[in-house]
Amino acid sequence: MVDFGDSDSQDADTIRRIIYEQIVYKLECGLKESMPRSKRQRSESPSVLDPQDTAQTEDSGKMSTNFIDSQRATLRNKRQRGFEFRRRSFFAWRETNSSLENGFPNLESTASLDLPSSRDDFEIALICALQIESDAVEALFDEYYEDSLYVKAPGDPNAYTIGKMAGHNVVLAFMPGMGKVNSANVAAGFRASFPNIKLGIVVGICGGIPGGREGENEVLLGDVIISTALKQYDFGRQYDNGTVTRNTLEDNFSRPNMEIRSFLSKHSGLRGRNRLREKTSSYLEDLCAKDDFKKSSYPGADKDILYRPDYRHKHHDPNVCSVCANCHSPCDEVCDAALESSCTELGCEDSMTVSRRRVEQAKGTTSSTVTRRDDETRDAPRPFIHFGTIACGDSVMKSGLRRDEIALREKVIAFEMEGAGVWDSFPTVVIKSVCDYADSHKNKMWQRYAAVTAAACSKAFLEEWKAY
Repeated sequence: MVDFGDSDSQDADTIRRIIYEQIVYKLECGLKESMPRSKRQRSESPSVLDPQDTAQTEDSGKMSTNFIDSQRATLRNKRQRGFEFRRRSFFAWRETNSSLENGFPNLESTASLDLPSSRDDFEIALICALQIESDAVEALFDEYYEDSLYVKAPGDPNAYTIGKMAGHNVVLAFMPGMGKVNSANVAAGFRASFPNIKLGIVVGICGGIPGGREGENEVLLGDVIISTALKQYDFGRQYDNGTVTRNTLEDNFSRPNMEIRSFLSKHSGLRGRNRLREKTSSYLEDLCAKDDFKKSSYPGADKDILYRPDYRHKHHDPNVCSVCANCHSPCDEVCDAALESSCTELGCEDSMTVSRRRVEQAKGTTSSTVTRRDDETRDAPRPFIHFGTIACGDSVMKSGLRRDEIALREKVIAFEMEGAGVWDSFPTVVIKSVCDYADSHKNKMWQRYAAVTAAACSKAFLEEWKAY
């Protein structure tokens, strides 16, 4: 608190004057502007209904029309004036508390009211389905704006966090649950409250296809998938021998717009991809160093286990469970207990795992028969970034055989559940990190790490988007 002692009376008067000119006077002006014009003019001008005004008697119809037009204009501008007043009040309060710590106000920062002027100034939407996803994204905000400054539109049920990330004014929406229906409802709320969204990013976790697209690249747990297109794999006709997806032009999702396609083309190249990887790794390291995200650190390469696609997750001791003992084909059932048990508890055998180069490199036990690549050896703990088509559906994929069947048919590299609901509402990119291999051995061990990795890549993506 500032000490206004007798010996400093002159300095105290100066400080009071500066505070009044830079803060109090601006608040008074803002309050005056936020009041309806009719109330401000009651003591400044005669009433439009003054009986002594002979002009109104002669032209009552015209004056009535002018009065109504004036009131309509006042109502249109009232919301904007109210926002300006709230914005000035917020900054004045914040700067007064911070700048008076040393006894003098920070005049430069007090006058810097650089918040967006309205909800129309927000162009980036971030959408998350799970709390671990939204927690990670929210933690990477560079600034947080007061919710009261940007009251959402009437009828919008969404919950938002509003702020700045990588130089962009962004809005993070919290989905009430997983799936396309929930994401579509969230997108509708965005359109009502933030009509100028130019880019939507669906951020979170996904199931990965370990061979990548047609075996071109290994996809490991913790790698990031960035969508170049979206395929709704569960939309079609169900026959006895399987599902036939609808593949007409009307039934498929449209391509991303030209701006997004150009951006993805640039950053899927060697230089652009390396820049994204470097920035993603940097943000990931910073995020995992925070106390709230200590449990989100890299689980370790020895926990990255991939089983053969036909190897079922069940009790492998025939004496433990009769249901699992009779499971011999992909269509046979396993017991409910097996569905909730870990591979260790069920006795899933190491001999049924698939060896992969990048995992062995990360473990430091690379076989001499595996060709070593310098970049994989050096960067094994760092997440790779893959670009490709993502499969979207309303069911969680937990079948290795079904996973590989869809991957081969649709040429997809990952599975997720929310992108389809947002895709047609505004230009959208899905950025998700692999937390499992979409097979029956799926578990939640890698979910936290995948969530922070996807959030880190999203911020790196936005930083490049600003420069682009």
